[in-house]
Amino acid sequence: MADTTELKKGICERWSDPDRVQGWVQSGLNAEFRDAACRRAWMAALRQAVGDARVQEALDIGTGPGTIAQLWAEIGYVSTGLDFSAPMLRAGRAAAAERGLAVTFVEGDAEAPPFPARRFDLVSSRFVLFTLPHPGYAVRRWMRLLQRGGVMVLIGHENPNDPKGQHHPRRSHSKRHPDKRHEEALRQLPFVHHTAGELTVVMEAAGLRDIRRIPMEQVIAARAARFRRKPATGAILNAPYILVGRK
Repeated sequence: MADTTELKKGICERWSDPDRVQGWVQSGLNAEFRDAACRRAWMAALRQAVGDARVQEALDIGTGPGTIAQLWAEIGYVSTGLDFSAPMLRAGRAAAAERGLAVTFVEGDAEAPPFPARRFDLVSSRFVLFTLPHPGYAVRRWMRLLQRGGVMVLIGHENPNDPKGQHHPRRSHSKRHPDKRHEEALRQLPFVHHTAGELTVVMEAAGLRDIRRIPMEQVIAARAARFRRKPATGAILNAPYILVGRK
């Protein structure tokens, strides 16, 4: 593996590119959250993930433009989003302001979150672990941020046609050409292709308990309905999952 600092620098540059930021906010997998039915379906799945846990403060790690951090705020939690990309955080602040949501955005490394232990009741991430040089270590660090009894909610996608699990998101009708430097960096990362089953093992190793997978039928149905209404947006090929565990 290449030097960790250089790997992270390359990944950060990719996710800070203005075209990438704009494209991620307005199209691709993130665009579904602008659809009211999809947004409701995701919020229902997240509420089911939290279950009966008492949550006041939530942290979304690798928040990008604050997609999940905004949903936690809508549900009623004190919400914070962490990301290493300053342009993504600016997009997140603008999106939260547009929706009238109070979300705190902090710049920082997902593998070394700048928060004290036992600070949050809930820690989440979406499309982050595949970008990290040390994903198992990161999950252990995230667990330390949880209060006892707190919940960790990890969100990803799997390609049902790929037995190895195509984790990083892809979408049909994409006009984006791959960045060769970015693709080379991804090939050096240990979790770039991982399944929900493999992530469950990492969560168990970190000490999380009561790990369960949330049914996503409502989200999948809402996505399909959106595609029927707006076929030009393209069908989302990968199947979403949410894994939740308790400290």
